[in-house]
Amino acid sequence: MSEFISLIKRRSVTAVLLAVPLFILLILRLVPALDIHAWSLSWYTRLIQYYFGAFASFIALIAALFSNSALDKETTARSIFLTIGFIGVSALFLFSSLATPNVLVLGAFNPAFIWSIRLSLPVSGLFFAASAIDWSPTTEAFIVKRRRLLWLTGVFLIAGFGIIAFIYPGGLDYLLRYDPIVPNLLGAISISLLVWAAWRARVLNWYGNWMIHGRLAVVFLLLAEAQLTLVLGVAGQLSWLMYHPLVIIALIVALSAILKSFQSSRDVQLSRYFAALGSILIVGLSLISVEIGVRWLNTTNTANAVNRSTLTPLSIAQGALSFIVLYVIVFYLNRLINERNEALRREQHQRGELTQLIVHDLKSPLTVILSGMNLLEKEKLGTLTETQRRLIENLEKSGVDILNMINDLLDVERLEAGALSLQKSLTDTFSLLRHQFEENQILASTNKQKLSLTSDPNIPHIRIDRGMISRVFANLLSNAVKFTPERGKVMVHMARQPNQLVVTISDSGPGVPVHERERIFEKFAQIKGAERRGAGLGLTFCRMVAEAHGGSLTVGESELGGALFCLTLPFTEEEATVLSEVSLPSSFDWALDSASAHHSPNPN
Repeated sequence: MSEFISLIKRRSVTAVLLAVPLFILLILRLVPALDIHAWSLSWYTRLIQYYFGAFASFIALIAALFSNSALDKETTARSIFLTIGFIGVSALFLFSSLATPNVLVLGAFNPAFIWSIRLSLPVSGLFFAASAIDWSPTTEAFIVKRRRLLWLTGVFLIAGFGIIAFIYPGGLDYLLRYDPIVPNLLGAISISLLVWAAWRARVLNWYGNWMIHGRLAVVFLLLAEAQLTLVLGVAGQLSWLMYHPLVIIALIVALSAILKSFQSSRDVQLSRYFAALGSILIVGLSLISVEIGVRWLNTTNTANAVNRSTLTPLSIAQGALSFIVLYVIVFYLNRLINERNEALRREQHQRGELTQLIVHDLKSPLTVILSGMNLLEKEKLGTLTETQRRLIENLEKSGVDILNMINDLLDVERLEAGALSLQKSLTDTFSLLRHQFEENQILASTNKQKLSLTSDPNIPHIRIDRGMISRVFANLLSNAVKFTPERGKVMVHMARQPNQLVVTISDSGPGVPVHERERIFEKFAQIKGAERRGAGLGLTFCRMVAEAHGGSLTVGESELGGALFCLTLPFTEEEATVLSEVSLPSSFDWALDSASAHHSPNPN
């Protein structure tokens, strides 16, 4: 239950987006007085219907044009069916818009208007469901190979429907005899297909990006809700007219998924952004300018009324010309940006290789030096005086610090380049933290500092890179001890939250100013002033490792007055294995103060 509540909290906007239309539809059906017959209330309702249909048709067309190239690197059966589904929505909503009574064509009611609406979502739902099927390799290859035939068949069927709808509209009158059986049957099939497609999109990682296919699932659910309004609503009333806003919202969410894929692209997709968003904006402005022009001309020249069918092509042609000119400019700028980015990537790659070469060459002689000092410290080469011993200990400590800095620099470069892969295994994360806690006890006792370690009960084993996370714990703990004054406090706590472990390390040191809290995670960053200084690599390494695990590392203000570092490490309930062999108390505590080291309780 807690996991479900957590999911609702994380997806609150999505939950509201899906729940509000259903709530409004329920209210309208339960209170018929609110469900007014807007279609006959005013002629403007038909005008809104016309513009909503035209705008939805164009957004669906843009989604179809970009869905293939944005969501799949190569043509697949899934991308083919998704594209055809959006094309179906676009074509049928365009037919419905053009056939809106007494807007473009004056005269009797055209059945193409209602049947284009009734067929749009069932037809698209069929193809969206087909995109959610895991086709066998043989069938996949057959579909991709015969995709041109599939497209030709689709164009033929759409053209055939258009001919019947606008040249022989009487052919559709025959279908009206089967109201409401056929529309309700089509609606039930459409809702089932769209809900199934949404479920498949949610549980399967289609494109390797949970954000993208999560939005596609929302698209299918919104279209299913739009179909539900057509089935349960009364034609011409508010409950029925809700389908247009729902379809437009669904298509906007689909477009946002496409734009999200552009954001994750290696190169800047400025031209594609403009092609998608700019074209929609220009078409919207063109439709608005048509309506303004019609009203202005018909007001100033009542003798010769101007029809929308005359101004619409001219306005769209003007908008298309403006779009082409602007697109050429944006395309040139996008090309220039990508060339500069490629040059910058080459420079960064060369600099990274040079850095690795230098630090690698430094690491070998430093290791030899440390080995020699270790031999001297153990008096393998002769007896040392006390002064000599202290000097060698300090030299060895400084050498180890330099070696750690070199390792951090190497790993940061590898993480940035994506060349350092995580070696994950099921790990007792709390024992890992406790081990590093013990390593810092000697230094803390020397400075008469008080350290405490607590945890929630039943901390699970999770899959992490043991070596990497151990170094993260070591860096964060040594950082806290280093900047905590004499007789100060360091508090460490590990908590279990839904689907993640949270480790907090707070100290009573000088803290981190608010305006510096992001900069300290940058490479070689130094806080202005002399309060908290370091090499500038440890925290960079820690954050990059946390993010590589899908978690985060942030800094804030602790209750002790110093810095509070918060590390999150995600896990799934399937991966987590609760430590059943160790019965931890409700609050595990391990403390070390200036007087002596004591354990309460003893975990072993």
